[in-house]
Amino acid sequence: MSASLGSAVCTSKRVLAFEGACNFRDLGGYLCAGGGRVRFGRLFRSGGLSRLGAAAGPYLGALGVRTIWDLRRASERKHAPTRWPDPAVDCRYLDDPIDHSPTAWDFWPRGDTPSAPELRAAMLALYEGMPRWLSPRLRGLFQALAAGEAPLVFHCSAGKDRTGVAAALILSALGVERDAIYEDYLLTNTSVDLEGHFAQHDATLGLGGVWETLAQLAPEARRVLLAADADYLEAALRATEREHGSVENYLQAALGVGPEERAALQRQLVE
Repeated sequence: MSASLGSAVCTSKRVLAFEGACNFRDLGGYLCAGGGRVRFGRLFRSGGLSRLGAAAGPYLGALGVRTIWDLRRASERKHAPTRWPDPAVDCRYLDDPIDHSPTAWDFWPRGDTPSAPELRAAMLALYEGMPRWLSPRLRGLFQALAAGEAPLVFHCSAGKDRTGVAAALILSALGVERDAIYEDYLLTNTSVDLEGHFAQHDATLGLGGVWETLAQLAPEARRVLLAADADYLEAALRATEREHGSVENYLQAALGVGPEERAALQRQLVE
């Protein structure tokens, strides 16, 4: 990939290190086609929000967040419920009692400890299907944004996989170039120590396994699972293009984000 237009903005302005936060970042600053930049302070991506410390309260309050969109499954929400300091913030999620969304743990033989190559193949398979099975959650997220419900935080458990795909699609809808979209995705690798976070907090990764399972993996296999790999995101984006012809067509056909909705997103999120 070539040098990204997004590099003009210091990443320290995007990475927000609050007590107990995991991979909390501002999506502002990326250049959009035709001029303009994504606004800072309007759209935030994150991992789980269940362990935010009391000291983070004033800083989180200053963000003025109106809506939190939770991309996780019901079992994850039950295990680690969102705890935001302002009870008036609207926490949204897809209440689906029959949730068949797969996890990375579904893609290798039961009873075997996967190797790094097997895990990488599992992650690629997971991402390839993600635009399809994640679409009901993404549709609600885009509707909230188009309706002007920002500042908004969207998140999963690690803030890497489901959140990474969601961020890529939002930035695509705003006209951000593909290189900058990859840059935002890969920022996970330098902005957060996921292995340390999940070990410390006994948290779930959102891929179907808990820390005890991760601890049984070889270090190189854990790195494959916890890394933001550009090939993973590419698998998701190529799947949308293969099925719909383009990411733009996917946005309209699967998520209901046509020209009118994209214009609304531009008004809300681009300066």
